[in-house]
Amino acid sequence: MILPRESDVYGRMLKERRNLMPITPFIKGYKEIFTAHFIEEIRKEIGSSKMREKFLFTLSSTLYDALFDFKSPVQSGVVDDFLNIKNRGIVPLLLLQKLLSSFTLRLVSDYADDRDLFRYLATLSLYFDAVQDYLKSVLQADVEHEFATNLSLKPDEVEKWLPSGRSVRLLNVYKGIPVIYDAVVGRSSSGSVVLQMPAERGVVAEREGRVVCFDRRMEPFAIEMKIERVAYSGKVAVAQADNPSWIDSIAQRRKRVRVSLDTPLKARITALGRQFDVDVIDISGKGVCLQADVGYGLPLYEQVEVTLPIPQEDGTVRSIAMRGSLQYISPHGDQRRRYHIFLHANPRKEAILSSFVSRCELSLMKEIKSMAGRKLKGGRE
Repeated sequence: MILPRESDVYGRMLKERRNLMPITPFIKGYKEIFTAHFIEEIRKEIGSSKMREKFLFTLSSTLYDALFDFKSPVQSGVVDDFLNIKNRGIVPLLLLQKLLSSFTLRLVSDYADDRDLFRYLATLSLYFDAVQDYLKSVLQADVEHEFATNLSLKPDEVEKWLPSGRSVRLLNVYKGIPVIYDAVVGRSSSGSVVLQMPAERGVVAEREGRVVCFDRRMEPFAIEMKIERVAYSGKVAVAQADNPSWIDSIAQRRKRVRVSLDTPLKARITALGRQFDVDVIDISGKGVCLQADVGYGLPLYEQVEVTLPIPQEDGTVRSIAMRGSLQYISPHGDQRRRYHIFLHANPRKEAILSSFVSRCELSLMKEIKSMAGRKLKGGRE
């Protein structure tokens, strides 16, 4: 396993590895696909240009064997391999996320008729999450002190990463939609940075009240700044951003569009032989966040069925039921709980969800454009 012996999940996997024995043939047979995908993805990175094919093949094989050896703890050589990847300017956690997602999709496809599929998925999901958390801690420990999170940038760090005239890549999230765009640093000082950006992006930054600047060279960290004020002129917005600080970019950057709903949909969870009515807070093609007014006592990784009413383009509503696993629970207010569920939707139902999310995304982008138009005319949002 790519986990240390002292990890709680390591001990749990030792006990539960027998549950995965029925998919042992799949794991053995998938190694060749994993290797091909690994080499394909890593070849997209500039840092892999001097890595020979034989080396990549051996590296992929070593990582795969370690990942699915459910009897042994992580070896130091495996950790060194991930550090080697990182030191070449490649983000290993993003690479691993892609590989594990493909593995899971293929497993779902091949074992769709297996009544124990969701048990396999729950066990593997727990393990994969623990692996990524462990590697994240290892990679962070290897980073220089200047990247310590929750610390304000020093003057020389501002000059290094946010010098006047540099084009930077920024991120905001508007109602669940990641909005990524380029901006130019106008001027910078130890505690303040002036950013010039498109007006349509300025309204998003102003609304969120912050902005994240990310750069591959900073990974796995990024810089977060507080937006103090934004001025608009023509199609350009000029924002004053204060208190640039280091943050964890992997945790902050959302990789999948998860649309927040202004008017929550009503949904139903079926679990533990009971049914619960809940509100849909946000939704993607792969997951959903559901809010309940009370805590229902559902355990983590519990297999659930979610019935979602999905609005259609013709104005009708289509209810679809899907299996899923409860990934984590977050408190929201005194009694409310938010249940974050990974959905195991078949291709047809996932297409229905993705179509709905795409329509919401298009609507929100039009909303952003309208907000910018009102700003440029001197009106209010």
